[in-house]
Amino acid sequence: MTAVDSTAAATDVGEFITDLDGGQFDRMLSIALSQVAAGVVDNKRVGEVNIKFHIEHIPGTSQINLKHTLKFARPTADGKAGEEATRTTVLHVGKFGKLTLMPENQLKMFDKATA
Repeated sequence: MTAVDSTAAATDVGEFITDLDGGQFDRMLSIALSQVAAGVVDNKRVGEVNIKFHIEHIPGTSQINLKHTLKFARPTADGKAGEEATRTTVLHVGKFGKLTLMPENQLKMFDKATA
């Protein structure tokens, strides 16, 4: 795998989702999916769950601020109900762009050259 190999998956998506906001994003996504699915079946109407990521570099580091937004609309008998939550998680960018909560090499956390 090389840095230019755009088909290689470096980030473990399951771990990535669980790491966001200390596990709260994972919990909110689970609740949103369940509520929307139940509303769709109960009301025979369309529901929607949207996830949006905004990625911004933290200057002088190999880290990013990942702003994650979860928005959902579940159908009700008379319309729809929903929520929107936006939070931010700092992630490390490793080899081939792998996103992790902690750097792959823990010694990098204490490297004065990158601080």
